[in-house]
This record gives sequence, C-alpha cells and structure tokens, in this order.
Amino acid sequence: MQPTAKEWLARMGRGEISAVELAEHYLARVGAVNPRLNAVVALDADAVRAAARDADERRSRGEDGPLLGLPVTIKDCLDVAGLPCRAGSRARKDVPRADAVVVERIKRAGGVILGKTNLPELGSSYETDNKVYGRTNHPLDAARTPGGSSGGEAAVIGADASPLGVGTDGGGSVRVPSHYCGLVGLRPTTGRVPATGSWPDKRSGPTLDITCVGPMGRSTADIALLLDVIHGPDLADPFAHPVPLRDWSAVDVAGLRVGWYVEDGLAHPSDATVAAVRRAAGILEKAGAAVVRVEPPAVTEATELFFSALAADGGDGVRALVGDAPDDHTEQFLDLLDNPRHGSSTSAGDYFALLDRMFGLRSRVRRWIDGYDVVLAPVAAGPAPRHGEPPQGVAAADYGRYEGFNYTHTYSVAGLPSASVPAGVEGGLPIGVQVIAQCWREDLVLAACAAIERETGGFQIVDRPALS
Repeated sequence: MQPTAKEWLARMGRGEISAVELAEHYLARVGAVNPRLNAVVALDADAVRAAARDADERRSRGEDGPLLGLPVTIKDCLDVAGLPCRAGSRARKDVPRADAVVVERIKRAGGVILGKTNLPELGSSYETDNKVYGRTNHPLDAARTPGGSSGGEAAVIGADASPLGVGTDGGGSVRVPSHYCGLVGLRPTTGRVPATGSWPDKRSGPTLDITCVGPMGRSTADIALLLDVIHGPDLADPFAHPVPLRDWSAVDVAGLRVGWYVEDGLAHPSDATVAAVRRAAGILEKAGAAVVRVEPPAVTEATELFFSALAADGGDGVRALVGDAPDDHTEQFLDLLDNPRHGSSTSAGDYFALLDRMFGLRSRVRRWIDGYDVVLAPVAAGPAPRHGEPPQGVAAADYGRYEGFNYTHTYSVAGLPSASVPAGVEGGLPIGVQVIAQCWREDLVLAACAAIERETGGFQIVDRPALS
C-alpha cells in the first residue's frame, strides 16, 4: 500500500523522494487507473510538474509549508485557475482565471494541484454521472458507483491515485462516497471552511448554509492536516466564521461520552452496517469512553426538508444556470429537477415556513446531541450499489429517491460536523461509520475517527484487489 499523505510529506522532508518524483508517480498512477474509473476529468501535466519543481526549489532554499510538494485533487465544482470547472454541466465552458479560496490556500501551503475530479451535474445525485464526462466507477468494482456527489474524489483516492482531496457536502456528498470507497471524509461545521469560488455558488440558492467544503483522504491525520490548511473565514462567504480550530490530538478518548444508534425511523440498515456501528462503539468503549445506545429525536423529515429546500424556487435557479433540455442532462438530474415529491415553493411565505421547519429540526438535533461528545450512526443503509440500482433502504421501483441517506441529511440540515471512517466490510465492499459532534467540535470527531481507525486498520481498499 502507498504511504499516506503525511508519510509522503515526511519522506520528502527527509530527502528520500523529491516533489517532482512524487508528482510523476501520481501522474502515472492516474494514467493507469483513470481509463477504468473515469474519475479525473481535467489535468495539466505540465502545470503539475512545474508546481512540483517549485516545491523542490522552495525546500532547497529552506522554506517549508504544511503541504509542500504534496499532490492534491479537487472536485470539479471548485475553481482552479487554468482548468475547466464544469460541475458536470454543458452550460459552463469558460475556464476560471482565479482559484477558489480553498485552492488558493492549498497552493500557498505548497500543495500541487494534481487534477479535477468528476461529479454528477451540479452535485445532484448519489450516482456520479453527467453528459459532459460520463460515469465514474467504483475502484473495486466497475459495475458499482463510488457515490456522489464527490464520487470522482472518492474513486481516485480509493484507487490510490491521489493522496488527498477536496470535496463538497450538501446532503452527504463527502461522507457517502467516503463510506462507499473506504476513506475518511469530513463534513466540517457549517462556516468552518469558506465555499467562495464554487460553481454553482453554494450560497446563492435557497439551501443557504447547508453545503460545506471538506477534506477526503486515507487517514484521519491526513484530513486533519488538510482541514488545518483550508479552514477560516475569507470575508466573502457570509457563513464562514472565525472560530479557532481545536487540536484533535489533545482529545482524551477515554473521557468521551458516546451515543450510538442504527435506526432513525426511516432508513433500514443492512446487518453489516449495524455490525460496523456496533464495532465502532465497542472500540471507543474499550478505549475508556462512556458508551450508551441512544435514540435520536424525530428526524424522519430530514430528507424531505433537504430536498424541499433544494426545490424551494421550483427549480427556476437551476434552469437559469443550465436549462432543461433533455439531451443536456441525465435522466436522474431531470427527475430531481422536476420530481414533485421533492417539493417546490412559489411564495416567500412558503419558503419561510420551510425555513421554520428546517431550523426546528436543527435546534432539536443540536439540543439532543449536546448530551454527548460524539454520536455514532450509519453513513448510509448499506454499501455501494450497482450502477442504476437504488441504494440500500430504497425499493427498486423508487430509484432516484434518497431516504436511504436520511442519516447524512439529518446532520446536513442540523449543520453539525460529521465524518465517515471505515469500520466494516459487506460483500467485499467498505462500510463506514458516521461520527458526529456538536458545532465547532471537529476535534472530537477526528479523535474518535482516529481511535476507530487504529483498531479497524482504516483504509485497506487497494489490497482487494491490486489496482496497478
């Protein structure tokens, strides 16, 4: 198995490998796996090599940086100057001239932008597929999806063709692909990381503060490293706040109050999913935490609220961006745009009534979770489904419905930090467990993830089977 991101950085610091050599390694790796995955959709090899040479020169001058020389991939809804940013849409063809804030911070920290990764159009689906670049495949089984919407990121990191990446998470778009592909992926507290430089603009639609930018990687330490680089307000994102990031390595897991559950009143998890959550709870209990099985408050409306918010303008905002010509969109995108089950609004009164319900759920969940340091729950009801099939917990006739992801929708609407960490296997496919904490307590989430990861072995996907 390849070194983790932090191990690569240590090797470069000791002079065992140069940034140029590391860049060539990952360029070759992408070249080897991408024909099967279709995960990387934009890449400038010359720019990658130039950035790597610059990193080597900086290191030779005695300069340093937390990501100096490390390749990083970026979900293709975040601007990278000089590379297309299509977000899976035929509508946007201009090439950005400026970086998203998180990309700018990664570059300043010495990171080398390896490439852009695929997503469903406008991040609209748990299947990563669109009419621009096509479908992305799971790193273990090309007949399965790596999830969405950060499916390209999950696939390329899961195939060990990128050491670290940036995704976005609205309803679960970092956590679900990480769960499907055996990664650690964090949705930070709403406001922890600015979304400035995303397309579409994450703050201009009716969901307001629901979508977050977050790190994805192969270890807890890796995503903590990236979070430390990209967090903090930028004075442009109105929801980004100057709250200090606490040191996760200083958390004593033995002192944690841990709650866990597997049923939320809507989704019905597989046996292996239940076993993974129980296993994670047992690991924390063995480490000295006070662990108790709990029942969440009423959260069965989370999925309906999430999609009602997306459709609160009746789809007018999306149509203005990309149109609704059938030939330009996948069937699932059109279904999401037009499906009356997801609700719509035609008046300000309706929208404010929806916000009242959303904030009611947010308050209810936050008050409940304040009784614990972390809560464990499924990420989704089962492992990665086959292309064109519904996820666990959704009937075949209801393909395109999302009740199987109510676990992640709950904490999206609540605006809480939550992560997926590998904790089990079902049919040879990874199963992650969701770790949730109160606002701004990413340190508790990361500490619990690290404790679970130490006992389960964490990321192991490339060992079944070899991918090179």
